[in-house]
Amino acid sequence: MLTIFIRAILLYSFSIFAVRVMGKRQIGQLQPYELVAAILIADLVAEPMSGAETPLLYGLVPVSALVLMHSLFGLLGMKSPAFRRLLNGSARVLIREGNIQYEELRQVCMPVSDLMEVVRAAGILNIADVETAVLETNGVLSVFPRGGERPVTLKAMQINAPEEDLPHVLISDGEYRAKELKQVGITRQQLDDFMKAKKPVLLCVLDSAGMLFWQCAGEGETAHRAAYPGVKP
Repeated sequence: MLTIFIRAILLYSFSIFAVRVMGKRQIGQLQPYELVAAILIADLVAEPMSGAETPLLYGLVPVSALVLMHSLFGLLGMKSPAFRRLLNGSARVLIREGNIQYEELRQVCMPVSDLMEVVRAAGILNIADVETAVLETNGVLSVFPRGGERPVTLKAMQINAPEEDLPHVLISDGEYRAKELKQVGITRQQLDDFMKAKKPVLLCVLDSAGMLFWQCAGEGETAHRAAYPGVKP
């Protein structure tokens, strides 16, 4: 029993490493060859994980081969657009200029009811308000509303807004980020003196406008916002 427990830990750790090597993608954004690799990895490690009589290498070697092939396909896809199209396919325009493209729907085996469901999931209640819908190679449907249905932007209202940069996470889960503190020129002591927190800080973020957001750990704690003086992130 202990042997199976240890083998499960080893194979689980190796599987995480293998998926990590193959790159970061959300499950809904996997390309076909990436989805196949993920399914095969799960299948290959199942038998060595549960059967002590199966050599551990029977799981490690095939998974390593999959990682190698995945890396090779990814490299070839970057170098050759033709190979990338062969591997991933091409995007399909399902709605063009407000008109449903029946032939494209037939090619991807998608009924109109499914198309309407995905459009609603994109936040558009009526499919008549869609100008363009593109089925991407990873299976995600990109939906673009008609011009009159698009949200009003600051640019459309001729309002100039300052550019925003990524905020600096100074504290996360109670851990101080030394690198981020150094980038903004704040010491840990200066930050503590400014917040005057009586409990450990759960999260502290400094945005590009110099506004500091922080909240202490604990039930019922409220978030605080204040401008940090003299900081130019």
